[in-house]
Amino acid sequence: MKNIFLILCICLCTFCSKKKAKTPDGLYSKEQMAVFLKDLYLLESKVKDLKLKKDSAKVIYDYYEKKLYEEHQMNDSTYRESFKYYLDDIDQLNDIYSIITDSLSLEERLVVPKEATPDKEEE
Repeated sequence: MKNIFLILCICLCTFCSKKKAKTPDGLYSKEQMAVFLKDLYLLESKVKDLKLKKDSAKVIYDYYEKKLYEEHQMNDSTYRESFKYYLDDIDQLNDIYSIITDSLSLEERLVVPKEATPDKEEE
C-alpha cells in the first residue's frame, strides 16, 4: 500500500504540467488503466517479496508483465501512450489512483484472516 501512495505522490509532483496532451488513438479508459495498474503494482510487490537477485527478478517480472497485458487484452505501446496522456491531466490521474486505492481497500477488507474463520471440524 505504501508503494502505491509513494508512486502516486511522485507522479503528482513530477508530472504536473499545464500543457494538454493530444488524445492518443485507442486511449484506454481510466477504469481500464486503474485495473491494469493495480495488477501491475501487485505483481511488482509479489516479485519484490521473492527477494531474488535483480536480474532474476527482472526476468520473472517481465514474463508476468506480458501475461498481464494478455490477460487485460492490452497493448504495451497503447498503454504507455495512455499513461503519458493521463500524466498530463492531473485530475484524471488522480481519478485513476482513487480507483486503485478504493479497490485495494475493498479487497483488504474482504480478506478474512485465517484465525478469524471458524474451523468446521470443531463444530
